[in-house]
Amino acid sequence: MSEKLEQNQPTTPIQNGKPTSGAHLTPETDLKADLPSNQSPSKAAADAGFDPAIEFAPDGNGVLTGEPAIVPDEAIEGVPEPPVAPTPPSHVKSFWREVLETVLLTVMIFFLVKGLVANFRILGTSMEPNFHTDQLVLVNKAAYFHVDINSWLKLIPGVHPEGQNITWLFGGPKRGDVVIFEPPDVVNEDYIKRVIGLPGDKVEVKNGKVYVNDVALDEPYIKEAPFSPFPAAVVPSGHLFVMGDNRNASRDSRSFGMLSIDLVVGKALMVYWPTGPQWGVVPEVKYGS
Repeated sequence: MSEKLEQNQPTTPIQNGKPTSGAHLTPETDLKADLPSNQSPSKAAADAGFDPAIEFAPDGNGVLTGEPAIVPDEAIEGVPEPPVAPTPPSHVKSFWREVLETVLLTVMIFFLVKGLVANFRILGTSMEPNFHTDQLVLVNKAAYFHVDINSWLKLIPGVHPEGQNITWLFGGPKRGDVVIFEPPDVVNEDYIKRVIGLPGDKVEVKNGKVYVNDVALDEPYIKEAPFSPFPAAVVPSGHLFVMGDNRNASRDSRSFGMLSIDLVVGKALMVYWPTGPQWGVVPEVKYGS
């Protein structure tokens, strides 16, 4: 197919291989030439200012027709290709991806464990003969997760519930549990004590015995019977009554009052250091239904 010349490109008639001045051809005008025998049509067209990429040749009527020039493969073999950035081997990419995934998984597990488990160093003698100073205890922080339903109900306009309505996610504290908590009257310090009274319980200490709901507790684990009495008191909602096993050398609910459950850090699970007779899981104590 003949290719038309661009509309805005001037053309000039060619005679004897040279352009003839004073005349112009339009795209609709045939290009005729009187070419010397030793001059190619393409060279004559190039000398006349035509695009050298068009291959010109006279047809049977002496009209030069043009077709796009075809560049042979041999002509482009010598042209250097642009440099290509080297691609890392697939096994290198896979290695670094696995390293990144391992690091992210380790960080997630670390924060998950820190949110559920803590360690605690015992200081003092208030829990002897069962726990001793400098022992390390593993604490289950998830054991006493709870939700106060009334705090959510207060968000509803016109609803004003009184007190607390606590729902325990994992059963809540029980009498005899050993707990770690922040004392209500001391900052930046943790205590370890045993739960004696639950919300609604009546607690009293008299005649060397601890009474819960007017029933004396059987406590073979204490160091000695308490010397000082404690008047009967009812544990309010959302609170606990706690005491140390060394009753006569313990600062507990008899001193600072009822303990809010919001101050409880968690439940003591096991003594993991140092190893010895008291190393292992903290034994369960059940009494006083």
